[in-house]
Amino acid sequence: MKDEVVSQKEEGKETEVSVDQSEKPGFSQSIRRKEQRRKKFFSASSMAKIAMFTALATILQLIRIPLPFIFPSFLELNLADIPALIGTFALGPVSGSVIVIVKLLLKLLIQGTSSGFVGDLSDLFCGITLVVPAGIIYKYHRTFKGAIVALAVGTLCSTGVSLLTNRFIIIPAYAEMFGGIGEIAGLMTKLFPSCTAENFYSYYLPLSVLPFNLLRCLLASGVTLLAYKGISRLLDKF
Repeated sequence: MKDEVVSQKEEGKETEVSVDQSEKPGFSQSIRRKEQRRKKFFSASSMAKIAMFTALATILQLIRIPLPFIFPSFLELNLADIPALIGTFALGPVSGSVIVIVKLLLKLLIQGTSSGFVGDLSDLFCGITLVVPAGIIYKYHRTFKGAIVALAVGTLCSTGVSLLTNRFIIIPAYAEMFGGIGEIAGLMTKLFPSCTAENFYSYYLPLSVLPFNLLRCLLASGVTLLAYKGISRLLDKF
């Protein structure tokens, strides 16, 4: 850290005194705040709360809810975003990211993967891009209005990332693994009889990925808005 030279007058003579900037009040306060945040994150209480939300998210991730009359059979709803979002609001965006990552790892350990990790990668992208923007905004605007804005931004980010990853990563990977995009298009024909390999994305992205992810995020956001304050008061007791 560079020292700052401060001029002082002593007995009619001007002298220079070297002052370490780390001794400045603002600098010291910043260091103390960072240290306090680090200690709070690694405290036994925070670790226990993260573990609780992660366990609940893992259980909910294992429960898949098919919606065959609305979406293709390979798009199944789960409610794991709810404890991840509530944990993010309670503990911050870093803790929320930990919940999303660890619950996915636990799901893989318990259940394995049926998609060659492609679907799991999609879940990771969507989960992180939901909780991190929402958590950052709510961290600095802890009001009901701030919560609504935070959840709306998180929903838009997660849905946007889902559209991009499905177009350029997820579906191309599935097509490579399962014999071409025509095989995937065949799963869409029950809902959209005119869907083919040539026009697959024009059906799948706006009519399946977009509404599915909006439903997923809006459901999690709605439950979070209703439940967070009550859960937060309980957490404050521990």
